[in-house]
This record gives sequence, C-alpha cells and structure tokens, in this order.
Amino acid sequence: MSSSITTRRTITLDGDQASVIVLGDSAFERGTVTVTTGRAGDHPAIFRFLQNIFRLPTSTDYAAQLEDPQYEPRDRIVAKLGNQIIGHARVQMRDIQFGDIKLPVGFICEMATAPEFRKEGIGTTLLERAEQLMIEQGAIMGILHTPAVSFYQKQGWSVGGQHNYSVTSPRSILSLLRQNVMEQEPETTNPLVEPEQPLHVRIWRHVEQEALMRLYKQNLDGRFGAIVRTDATWRWLLNRHSFEQVYVAIDGPKKLTIESGYHAIVGYAIVKHGRILELMTDGSREDIVPDLLERICSDVIEQKDVPVRLDAPDGDPLHELMKEAGGEFLRRTVVGGEVILSKVFNPLTLLKQVRHLLNDRAQQASVNLPASLGLVLSGKAYTLTLTPRSAKVTRGKSGKSFLTMSKSVFSQLLLGVCSAEDAMAANELEASTKVAEQLAKILFQQLPGHLPPLDDLLS
Repeated sequence: MSSSITTRRTITLDGDQASVIVLGDSAFERGTVTVTTGRAGDHPAIFRFLQNIFRLPTSTDYAAQLEDPQYEPRDRIVAKLGNQIIGHARVQMRDIQFGDIKLPVGFICEMATAPEFRKEGIGTTLLERAEQLMIEQGAIMGILHTPAVSFYQKQGWSVGGQHNYSVTSPRSILSLLRQNVMEQEPETTNPLVEPEQPLHVRIWRHVEQEALMRLYKQNLDGRFGAIVRTDATWRWLLNRHSFEQVYVAIDGPKKLTIESGYHAIVGYAIVKHGRILELMTDGSREDIVPDLLERICSDVIEQKDVPVRLDAPDGDPLHELMKEAGGEFLRRTVVGGEVILSKVFNPLTLLKQVRHLLNDRAQQASVNLPASLGLVLSGKAYTLTLTPRSAKVTRGKSGKSFLTMSKSVFSQLLLGVCSAEDAMAANELEASTKVAEQLAKILFQQLPGHLPPLDDLLS
C-alpha cells in the first residue's frame, strides 16, 4: 500500500493519552487509526487478531496470559481503525536477576500490525507507546524476541543476548553416566562407614511447589537474566502446563508428607519433548544431576527417542557433560528466525545500578584505585570514577583517557552482551589511550546471560 500519514497527534481518550494517525489514502476515506491502551472488552477481538497474524496463541495460552498474576488489560497497546483492531503489542513486566541485584524489565510480546496497514507509522507508534508504558511502570530496559531486527534497530534497539544450549543423544548420556559410575566405584568398602543411600527420582506433585521455589531461589544469586519469580508467578507457571514433566530428586523416603516437610527434595528438572528447560539442585550431593539425567533420558528413549537439548547459561557444567557425551554446545544469536533484542532507556541509570559490579571487577584485577575513565556517549562527555569503596558518574568532561561509543554500544557493554574487546574489534568502541583500553577490558566483560525459556514457553 502506498498511502502516507497526513496527520499524527496525541489526544486524551477516556482519561488516557492516545495517538491518532490519519491515513492519507483515499481508499480508506482518510480513515483514522487510534493507538491506545487496551480494555478488558478488547480481549476477544485481540485474540482473533493474533490468530490471524501469528496463528498463535492457542485459546489455552491466551487464557493463561489473562491469568498471569501481574497482568492488567492496560498492559496491551492496540491500534484501532473504527472498531477493528489492526495492531497490537503486549507489555509484560518482570524483575530479572543481574548478579546480586534485581533489575525491573519490560518484555514486549506479540507486537504486530495487519499487513495491509504496514509502513504507515502504526508499528512505530505501537512501539513508542509500549516503551512509554514500560518506563511509566519503572522498567530500566525492554527486551523482545523478533525476526524483524532492522525495524527495531532503527528505533534504538540492539542485540540483547544469545541462545545457549547443548544437544546430544539420550543414549550417549546414559552410556557416559553408567561409565562414570563404574569408574567411581571403590574397589573395597569400609564396613564402619554407612553407605550413602541412593536418591529417589520421581514425578513431582503440586503440593511440592515450595521445594521448587526454594531450589530456584538458592540458585538465583549471581545469575544474569533469570526471572525473579514470586509465589503467585510460580503457581501460574506450573498451572499453565507449558512443559511436559517435572522431575524431583529426593534424599530420603520416596513418599513425602506436609508434616515431614519437603526439604528432602534436593533437585528438580523441568522437561518438554526432550528439552531440559530448567535443572536446579542444592549442591548437597554429586549424584543429583546424574540421577535426574538418567531418569529424563530413559523416559525420552521410551516415549519419543528424540535428541536431548539442555538450555542453560554459558559456562554451566552441564554443557561440559553434554559435550563429553558426544554432544555439541551452541551459542546462537538467531534461533527459529528470532533474535533477542534489548533497549536500555537511560544507560546512565543502568550504570548507577551496576557501578558496584564494575568497582568489584577493578579491585579483583588489582587496579590502583582511585581510577577515572572518561566516557563519550553519542557526543556527550562523562567521567566514571572508581574508589576503593564506591563508584560515581559525573557529567561534563571526559579527561585524557576516555572511551568513545554510542549509547547503544555502551548499553550492551553494561549488560555484558559483548565485551570491550569485542566492541573494539568491531570498531564500535575507541579508546583514547592504552590506559583507557586496558581499564575498559577489565570493566566491561561478556557475561553468561540467560533468559529461562520456561517463563514465556507456549503450551
């Protein structure tokens, strides 16, 4: 369609701000498109629109969206031509773990414009309103999965992470596990030492949710990208049935009761079609992971006999086990045609949140403190000053040793999506002196970021 926007303005509609786009093509009789927040009454029309565009979500998945404990109808942005929905975006607010802190983040989901109304500025307006909504709700950054990379890059979005996973045969894993058991068996046993009782691995029960929450929380600190889940979020996730099975490893009697507590559950694994979405343990025993894997692989062989895929952060020891079993570790920017993109709304705000992490890296590398590093971000000068006790940012000057880059690249460095060394190699980061270059390589390192697939997996 070759029409153009003749008018775009902001109005107040039912107490809320709305964007109005007047289409210039006479075929639409100068139709007026209104972009505003959604209402509960829009839900049936939104579902029909998403089905027409994506053939997803299913009615079950859509109902699950509405049951999300943090969901409000206003979390959707809709574009309407009269009463017809021709565009949509949904914002999902979450906290993610980033080392030892939590960052408020907004996820953009199911953003689309009807094909016959594209290139009219409707998608750009939807995105602007979604970003505004995230900022109003306190998000420090936005994240989305999309195949339309160029569109979002023009709006200031950039690559925000990679997909890390390993794939191998379940039979190869079983063979390796059994070989390891044989090699580790002692030639003699001490009759005075009571042998360690074997673990029991079985399907979980809904009353054991507390144990899964405990193990997940134990493993949360120090991760980069894991979703911080509340009790209500856990209930919602587990009731969605977007997975196939949850296995638990029990150190003690196989049958647990509420009275005896569920602390005997020392590990769990969530699986779908041979894909290990999440595997967590309390680290109390070395046989937790092997026993969980043995049960998973045995069931996969019996039921589907498909390859086993493990989703976990880069550097997770389980990836090494998968490679030992003849598998392959894959780090991909594009999976299923989609790329993870992110946009930090104010990089200096993020810098203030993570500056203590930069300070820790400087001290671990024995950098003489205090130390200063100038930052020239999209033409504006700042100074990052690190002291033995703190770190601060000041505006207005960069000093002799400084780094020059765009705000987008700086955001990627702060998030650990890429390292300073990678950015320099790509000519996206320039250091004025050797001192600035060396300090940049210490402060800005690639991090093992990982967004758990369970949280947005469809049924």
